[in-house]
Amino acid sequence: MIWIVWRQQRTLFITLAVGLVLGVAGVLALRAMMTADFTGAGLGGCLRDVAQSGGVCGADPNGAVQVTWTARMRNGQLLMLALPALVGVFIGAPLYAREFEQGTHALAFTQSVSRTRWMATKFLVTAVPAFAAVLVMQLAVGSWIEAAGSIGPLQNGRFVQAVFDNDGVSPAAYTLFAFTLGTFAGALFRRTLLGMTLTLGVFVVVRSLVFSFRESLGATKRVVSDDPFAKSAPDGAWELNGGYLNAKGEVITNRLEISGKCIGNDPTQADPQAIEKCFRENGVVKSFRDVIPADALGSLHLAEASIFLALSVLFVAGTVWAVRRQT
Repeated sequence: MIWIVWRQQRTLFITLAVGLVLGVAGVLALRAMMTADFTGAGLGGCLRDVAQSGGVCGADPNGAVQVTWTARMRNGQLLMLALPALVGVFIGAPLYAREFEQGTHALAFTQSVSRTRWMATKFLVTAVPAFAAVLVMQLAVGSWIEAAGSIGPLQNGRFVQAVFDNDGVSPAAYTLFAFTLGTFAGALFRRTLLGMTLTLGVFVVVRSLVFSFRESLGATKRVVSDDPFAKSAPDGAWELNGGYLNAKGEVITNRLEISGKCIGNDPTQADPQAIEKCFRENGVVKSFRDVIPADALGSLHLAEASIFLALSVLFVAGTVWAVRRQT
């Protein structure tokens, strides 16, 4: 049975292998070129922590080299964001739909192999290479991003969407979701093109929906500062909300009104001492930031991945039902 699936999917597997080799080779070449350009621009000594240099690093004061390579690395991140969807659309959706569309499932159903074993074998033999390809590409792109350190896409922290979505267990969770969604859509509607279209549409909608409430999945911590004008969150944290507190520790709800009255339309022309006095006269005593700490990054990855895992289980169950009902 495994040999039959291999024969059916050999073109896919060869294409996947060639694409993986070319993709990894390209990323490694770009990584080497980036390192050479950074070194030539005097950035080599502060790849890991540009903050130690006060934000100005080496002989690249205008940031031309940094901007160029950051844009290229973000393109690599976009590729990784698209890979799970491509797996679902071009591998998951046609897996069963093409069999039903071409009628070849009838021959398989008349053999001694049960429908469940037929379905499971096709699923696993096809899914494992696809997941391996995504994992290898994640490691390659991740090593490229890490090589740039804090003067690359990581400069804004690991909670930034493009960084978060390419980190930890997230790519595997997205791929599993896309693949099982594709197999379900294909098995249910028995049309390859329809299954591919639905897979892409539902994948984008669900990903966007989960992202919209991602912050609610993490453990929020309130950081209070005795300086009512402190604006920065702890290093690496994801700032969700901020504002001012009065002497009782209550949140001041009219902070925008106070800011407008004390700072005015042109903050550059305002006197800092006068601003501070005005704020205190209006009851501002402390400032606060509601953040998800940097050490909660892994937990947030797992919380989000559990949603996609649960959806994947439902899609697998739906695929089993859809396959078994076929005549």
